[in-house]
Amino acid sequence: MKQEDFDSLAIFVAVVEELRREPFFSEDNHDTFSGDNSAVICHPMFLKSAVLPFRKIWMERERCAFRKRDGTGGIRELVFQEYPNLASANILRQRYYDEFEGQLKTPIGNGWATESKWQIVNLWLNTQLAHTGPKDPAKKKAWETDLADFNGCDARIGREKFEFLFRSSVGIIGHYYIEFEQMLAFPLFKKLRDEQGMKPSFEADVALKYNPYPDPKYKIHFDDTFWHLTRETANDSLLRLLARPRFSGLKSFLHPMFAKAEDAIAYITKSETLDALLKEANITVLTENQSPDTMFKGRCEKSAFAEAGTRPKRIKLDAFEGRKVRFYDDTLNVLSDVYAEFVIAFREARQHQRKPDKW
Repeated sequence: MKQEDFDSLAIFVAVVEELRREPFFSEDNHDTFSGDNSAVICHPMFLKSAVLPFRKIWMERERCAFRKRDGTGGIRELVFQEYPNLASANILRQRYYDEFEGQLKTPIGNGWATESKWQIVNLWLNTQLAHTGPKDPAKKKAWETDLADFNGCDARIGREKFEFLFRSSVGIIGHYYIEFEQMLAFPLFKKLRDEQGMKPSFEADVALKYNPYPDPKYKIHFDDTFWHLTRETANDSLLRLLARPRFSGLKSFLHPMFAKAEDAIAYITKSETLDALLKEANITVLTENQSPDTMFKGRCEKSAFAEAGTRPKRIKLDAFEGRKVRFYDDTLNVLSDVYAEFVIAFREARQHQRKPDKW
C-alpha cells in the first residue's frame, strides 16, 4: 500500500473511533417517536458533537471519506482492494456495497417522506449543522441543497418527524461506518502497522494523536459533572443496560425471575455465568414436557443481537411463578452468551462511577 493511502486509512480509523465513542452512537441512546406526533430524542449537544466526525467520513473531499458521491472510490474501495484475506472480505462485500448503497437510496420505512436517507442527511448537513447552503442559491449544483429546500421539507413532513428522520438516518449510516471500521478497516491498518512496519506520516499521526478522545497514555481525564452515567446507582446501571436492544431478551428473563431489581443485582454480582446464576438463585429449568405446577407469568420471544454482520439469534422462553423457566431450542446457549456480555458491561458501568465529592 502506498504511504498516502495508508495515511488516509489511518485518519479514517481515528475518525471512526471518535465517532464510535460519541454518546449519540451509544447503545443507551434510544430516540423514539410516539403516536401523538412527539419525538423523544437525546440532547442536541450530543447530535452536534457526533456530526463533526460523521461529516468527515460523509464528505467526498475529505481524505477519510467512505465513498464518493457517485458510490465509487473512498476508503471502502481501498480496504477491499488491499485486504489480505480476499475470501473473508468478499463475504462482507455485499453488506458494505449493495446493502449500504440500498440504505442510502431508500427512505426510512414509515411513509413520512419520499426523500432518501442520503437526501435527508445532505439537507440537514448542508443547511443546518455544518453549512448554511450555497452562497448563491441561483447557481447551486444539481446535488446541492439550500434553505428553501430545507424549509419546504420541514413544512411538508413536519418538524418533529423531519428531525427524527435525520437522526435515524445518521444513526443507520454511522453504524455502518463503525461496523466497517471494526471488521475490516482497523484489522487492515493494524496488520500494515504491526507486521509490515508502516507508520503514519506527520499529518496522519497528528490526526491519531489529537482527536477529542485521546490515547489513555495521556494524563487527560474527563470531569463532566453533568454526565449522569458517572453518578448512577446500581439500579440505574441495571435498567439502563437492560434497555439496550442486545440485552432485551435477558431483561425478559430476569424480570419474571426476580420481584425486585435489588434481588437481580445481588445474584448478578455473585454469578459470572448464567449457569451460576441459575444455581445461585435456585431457578428451576423445566424440560419441554415438565409441568411447572405454578402460575404462568409470560412468554418471551426476541432476537438476540449477535456480532455485527451476522444474523440475530432467537430467544424463546416461558416464565412461571416460583422462579421456574422453560427454554426452547437453543435459547439457553444464546442467553448464556448474552448474559456473559451483560456481566462485563455491568461491571464496567459500576467501576466507572465517580467518587463522591469531598466536603
